[in-house]
Amino acid sequence: MQRSRLMWIFPILAILLWWTSASTHAAPLAAYSLPEGRTYDQAHNLGYIDWSGPVQYVYITHRDGTSLPPEEGGASCGVSCSEWVTRLGNGGTASGSFDRDVSYFEAMVEFTRDGSVGTATLRACSSSMSWYLYNGSTTLPGYVSMILAVPAGCRSWSLSASGGYVDFRSIDVEYSGPPNTATPTPSRTPTFTPTITLTPTATFTPSLTPTLTFTPTMTFTPTATFTNTPSPTPTPLPPQITGVVVCDLWGDAGWCRGNETLELTASDPQGFDLTIAGDLNGEPFTCGNSCDLPLPEGTGTANYTVTSTSGRTASGLSTWQRDGTPPDLAVSLPPVDGRNGWYVSEVDLSAIANDAISGLSVLNGSLDGGTTWISFPVQFMDGDHLALIHARDVAGNEVTVERRIRVDTVSPVVQITSPTNGDVVQGDVHLSGSLEDMTSGPEGGEISVDGGRTWFPVSLHVDAWSFVWRSGEVPNGEYIIQMRGLDRAGNDSAASTISLTVDNAPPAVSITERWWIWETGTLKVLSNHFPIATIQVTIRDPQKRWKEVVLDFDPGRNSYTVKWDRRFADGTLAPPGEYPVWAVACDLNGLCGQDEGWIVIPEMATSTATISPSPTATSTVMPLATPTATQIAPAPTLVMNTPIPEDIPVPAQSSLPLWQIIGLLGLFMVIASASVVDPRPKALKRLGETFKVMSAQAKDNSFDNKI
Repeated sequence: MQRSRLMWIFPILAILLWWTSASTHAAPLAAYSLPEGRTYDQAHNLGYIDWSGPVQYVYITHRDGTSLPPEEGGASCGVSCSEWVTRLGNGGTASGSFDRDVSYFEAMVEFTRDGSVGTATLRACSSSMSWYLYNGSTTLPGYVSMILAVPAGCRSWSLSASGGYVDFRSIDVEYSGPPNTATPTPSRTPTFTPTITLTPTATFTPSLTPTLTFTPTMTFTPTATFTNTPSPTPTPLPPQITGVVVCDLWGDAGWCRGNETLELTASDPQGFDLTIAGDLNGEPFTCGNSCDLPLPEGTGTANYTVTSTSGRTASGLSTWQRDGTPPDLAVSLPPVDGRNGWYVSEVDLSAIANDAISGLSVLNGSLDGGTTWISFPVQFMDGDHLALIHARDVAGNEVTVERRIRVDTVSPVVQITSPTNGDVVQGDVHLSGSLEDMTSGPEGGEISVDGGRTWFPVSLHVDAWSFVWRSGEVPNGEYIIQMRGLDRAGNDSAASTISLTVDNAPPAVSITERWWIWETGTLKVLSNHFPIATIQVTIRDPQKRWKEVVLDFDPGRNSYTVKWDRRFADGTLAPPGEYPVWAVACDLNGLCGQDEGWIVIPEMATSTATISPSPTATSTVMPLATPTATQIAPAPTLVMNTPIPEDIPVPAQSSLPLWQIIGLLGLFMVIASASVVDPRPKALKRLGETFKVMSAQAKDNSFDNKI
């Protein structure tokens, strides 16, 4: 009987426990239920939204159909606006609770073109949906509503990020039915009072008849009293603490590139004093009810706990990742092997980069000012190149350097355009030509006029060069002219070569300075390196009355005899006087030398001796021989008149005949004029011999006359 009574008590206890648990809502332990309408993400600070994992506030600029929260001005974001929103890092979660059944529920999440964005998953009990938030066609991020149907009876929700970060700005909820009001809370207090009364009474009366009386009395009175007792909702809660990671320059993949601070704020509903304590990656810190803690570069976790003087506590954690340092970049180029910063061989450029904090993301280069990017190494051919070398880390820090690479592997081209090959030159020779280089440009040139033994700089103007060669300072002959050029990179050109003939000195010409018409002149011609081509002697009338006489001589000899027959080209017999004789000799190049002499015809050379008849025996008078330098036409014949002798006696005369006296006077005058005109000893000697002959003849004639 007793056992059967105990068996029906246990089901009653189980039913009471189930009813007690079913009468409560399945809500998170920390967050308050969402109020109806729109709740912005800042409600985390008021206890409506819980955070777990890597979660923080970020300040972003977006463009969409939303408006800023009233606390941030309420401006429309149709063009663009900036606001603080909540960023869930990879694995981070925001969560909360519902007050009652939900008719409409949405979370406003951000689509962006940032490749570091992840997938947002919105859950409400058994209902869930996921969106990948990357949109490459947008320029600024934009917020859209992620709408989820909430099952009846569901009282919890969550928004999580995976594969990257997720930004959200608000939660909207509409409830079914009126809100819950503050009513007395039924307190089901089962009272289970099992009372077992055991009263053993033993009376021992020594007697021959022992009497043992055992009277157990057990009373079991289960009394369950259900009393609806109104009790107020407890107001005191533990202190609250909020940690916000603030960055003044956000980068990629949730990294902060600027200054990053952890802002801790704590509050206590009862107003008790608070103390915050915690650590940053193991480094402890303490502060009052609020503090701003600068965060170092790298990744880390901040653990913090607020303690109230009431003894209650609250804890939280925040993570950060900060990298404000660009990658280390090193560029490798070979040493310059040319001049003026130019390479004269092909160049390979390579680069290496590393980042010790967030890691290296990109290393590339550009040869077109950043329009297209290529990987390293890069080979450079001829030309003037500007290379951009770029490195970027995961956080978005970038470094770009420039390198100017000038390559010229082609030698310049040089030409001699004036004079041309084989020309005969004289005096100052103006040599000129072109010096061209299409890459680094010409820098200078050198010229040699002695076959490359010595070199002289040339004058250069743009791509034309010039040089003046003083050929008069060198002997006649053939010379090899060579010109070579140099470009700015240091490349030498091949030499351009021509051959020139220098003919500055004409043949040497010498002719007798002055001679009598009956004499001959001597012409001497000496070549000056080049063979003699022509030799001419010209005898002219100083007054240009008669046509000049031109005598050509064979250039094969060095010495010639010049004779004149006293007649000009038109046959005119030259009268007494002095006549210039021009001797000209020209070499094969047309360069001529010349000299001048004179032929003298005296007056006596044209007179005719007339012998008067003598009464004495006739004697034959021999004409005086007159030497001539050239072929002379037959001279007038001396005519001797032979009279018939008469028998008239003539008295003897001792004096010289008159005609002999006149002849002697003429000789004296000729001798005198010859001494003035031609003082040369040879002429005087010949005149003296002539005078002796004539004197001897005169004496003979005088002797004969005396007889």
